[in-house]
Amino acid sequence: MTIQAAKRETIPAPSRGEDTRQRLIEAALEIFAAYGFEGASTRMLADRAGANLAAIPYHFGSKEGLYLAAAHSIVEAAESEMSPVIGKIERALAQRKLDRDAAAALLHELLERFSALVIGSPQADSWSRFVLREQLQPGAAFEIIFEGIMRKNARAFTKLLAILLKRPEGDPRVAVRAQTILGEILVFHSSGTAALRLLGWKEFSAARLKVIQAILRENVDRIVAPVK
Repeated sequence: MTIQAAKRETIPAPSRGEDTRQRLIEAALEIFAAYGFEGASTRMLADRAGANLAAIPYHFGSKEGLYLAAAHSIVEAAESEMSPVIGKIERALAQRKLDRDAAAALLHELLERFSALVIGSPQADSWSRFVLREQLQPGAAFEIIFEGIMRKNARAFTKLLAILLKRPEGDPRVAVRAQTILGEILVFHSSGTAALRLLGWKEFSAARLKVIQAILRENVDRIVAPVK
């Protein structure tokens, strides 16, 4: 028996219900992004997922339940990628063991993980459209995404920058710098099509992601460099 065959035998296949649920969430990310909550119908969602109309109330209770589940799916995926470094930062801050070098190293790690999630994730396109719609027309899903991803990441960036800039965490200049750095990443998320065309790229490959990450590190190092 080959290794691949052994893996197929030991890893259970998803049930039909789990597969339908996942297809509905993927459809929700696409349909709600295109039409908004009010404009999307349960028929559109079910048809896009290739599911029975009754599957929506069965799995999610209602259209609103599916809408919220789509937002939670983004948060869960982001947390699985970001929680290791966020947890490391929180533990270091709690133990007060962050000198300048350690804070800089953690900031670079945070940038690398966040940029990989936003730019390099296979799901980035569907997330981007859904999040942009929520930015333009904030609903309950926006609150889930804001609290689950945006606030957590911004807080970690801000705390590290405060150490590196030797300023109070509540200093507005620290918060603005944090948003400026995050914006350098998010522009490839919110304006990905334009960025690719301007750069003459067809896609954000792994090699091109590394180029972006290297420039991000250079820019951050300039922002936090001690004044001579």
